[in-house]
Amino acid sequence: MRSDRAATVVGLAGVVAWLLVPAASQERTATTTRQGSLPQVNQSTKTDWTSHNVDASNRRYSPLTQIDPSNAGRLTLKWSFDAGVSISEITPVVVDGVMYFNSGSRLFAVNAVTGKPIWTFLSEPAFQGGGRGPSYGDGKIFAFGPSTMYSVDAKSGRLLENFGEQGYLRLINGALEFKYAGKYPKDFDAESIGYTMRTPPAFYKDTLYVPIALSDAHIPGGLVAAIDATKGTIKWVFNTIPQGPQDEGWEIAKDTWGTGSRAGGGVWTQPALDPELGLIYFSVANPSPDYDGSARPGTNLFTNSMVALNMETGKLVWHYQVIHHDIWDWDLVTAPVLFDTTVAGKPVKAVGVPTKTCYVYMWDRVTGKPLHPMIETPVPTATDVPGEVPWPTQPIPYTSRGVPQQPFCAIYPIVPDPELAKRARPLFQPFLAGELTTTSPGVAGGANFGPASFSPRTGLLYVTGKNDAATVKVKPVGDTLKPSSTAVGYFGTIAERADTGMTVTTTVAAYDPGTGQLVWYAEVPRNTNTGNLVTAGDVVFQGVSSGDFYAFDAKTGKVLFKHTVPSAIRASAMTYAVDGKQYVAVVGTNTVFTFGLP
Repeated sequence: MRSDRAATVVGLAGVVAWLLVPAASQERTATTTRQGSLPQVNQSTKTDWTSHNVDASNRRYSPLTQIDPSNAGRLTLKWSFDAGVSISEITPVVVDGVMYFNSGSRLFAVNAVTGKPIWTFLSEPAFQGGGRGPSYGDGKIFAFGPSTMYSVDAKSGRLLENFGEQGYLRLINGALEFKYAGKYPKDFDAESIGYTMRTPPAFYKDTLYVPIALSDAHIPGGLVAAIDATKGTIKWVFNTIPQGPQDEGWEIAKDTWGTGSRAGGGVWTQPALDPELGLIYFSVANPSPDYDGSARPGTNLFTNSMVALNMETGKLVWHYQVIHHDIWDWDLVTAPVLFDTTVAGKPVKAVGVPTKTCYVYMWDRVTGKPLHPMIETPVPTATDVPGEVPWPTQPIPYTSRGVPQQPFCAIYPIVPDPELAKRARPLFQPFLAGELTTTSPGVAGGANFGPASFSPRTGLLYVTGKNDAATVKVKPVGDTLKPSSTAVGYFGTIAERADTGMTVTTTVAAYDPGTGQLVWYAEVPRNTNTGNLVTAGDVVFQGVSSGDFYAFDAKTGKVLFKHTVPSAIRASAMTYAVDGKQYVAVVGTNTVFTFGLP
């Protein structure tokens, strides 16, 4: 793509498109088609939603109060927009009355009040994915496919060519080259060995903090990269599983693995930032292979860990592992939430995260010290997987009263089939190679990709999970997997599975971080991997796979509103205001649904 080749093309019916001719190395065309005008917005009466989790703290808290428990039941569908392509996990962002969402290399800008299109950006040849939506920063929209990120001007939709190579940044390739110069050929396909971007980056002061997965593809450690948001140049890269002395944390982690591959550890969800402390926090996922740890004896740091780094340097500050030697695929995947609370009468800057095991872990985010006791508790270790050595204890969170924390979803399987019920095992029971084992939560876990939220008004942390179970027999694979073994996934090392017949439900629960105690609990039909949001109007919003969209009273958990959209909801909702009117939007499959008061 040449720097002097931008051309404006006027099409039929007044449609304007900017046609950008690609460089030979990229072989891409970027076209922006204008379909409408930018809205005129009163800046004093608008509230934006600029990131997947709204802000750097990941609190998913909006100061909006127009929708509250007294009127939430009157919400109606204001508009919907069919993208024509899958956007099923996308959380849109809204800035100055414009809503942005994407599917891979197709990016949409629509009027956030009417749903009418303003412009559409398309890069060809198309790449798939799009993760969980774009991010906004300093007038720019950042969107991505599995391994490529691009940046466009938020108002015009034009590709910003000074970002990366003529507007496209092969971010994973760049991160690997920055970290391990010369190890990978310059033109190699990072996706071919299992790396992928699955979540929007966090943005602060012209820096993007980008997490890179995919644990189940046997990658040699997940990555977190800090990059210049204007040019796309890389500032630092952290590998979640140190591969050698060149990696930060090697001395801490090196003896927690055996002689097999040091693999897994993807980062699936958006990091949280505390600029005042100068720290970035993120959740690290499971080691690989998922269900067979025979080639990786030890705790396997820094998988299944909350990790805090210095924002400027990428240096390790503290870590805490919530599951040792994971052999259940109960990876720490949900995004961390930063909040301030009071513990034993003292103010504490805290970070918390719900887990697939239905517990909430909370720490002092300055020191990494647990807010309340986390007790290393003996767990079952019997297994018939050759060479497997399950870790004998796991950290279980307790409340300030010294009693075990009440989980937010089922940790023991209650199944109607009497034969499968005989195979029911407690939490942290190793799967067996020789027979079916029934556990709860299932392998997809209690809290999965869906983020939690925190309200400074109520002082409560709101988490989403699910009650489910799994009956599986594991097929041992030892250390035979290759980095390109993407088929291992959720099923590749499971030899057999059976339907438990357990009724799957979604749970929404509120915890008091100051005590660690459960305050309220709600349960609705069907499952979800989505998260919630909370507002200053004291309303919590949550969608589920049936297409049901709920509003709960943030203080009591009472259901205030339910609306069923004609598609599954697999995305986390968001809220915003334009000209003083509050809206709530959620994506179902390929459609954005936006609600407001009559």
